[in-house]
Amino acid sequence: MLSKFIWCLKQLLPLTYVGKEINENGKQLCVWRMWFGKPFHIKWYELK
Repeated sequence: MLSKFIWCLKQLLPLTYVGKEINENGKQLCVWRMWFGKPFHIKWYELK
């Protein structure tokens, strides 16, 4: 019950997430915000 309440509370806040990816183009870092399950303000960075 408490975990479901915390999950609902987190959906109301636009939280920031970070993801790393390695592919044939090299290393990349993605930073985005998510609100109500919809990602927005997505930025990709290339790491050297």
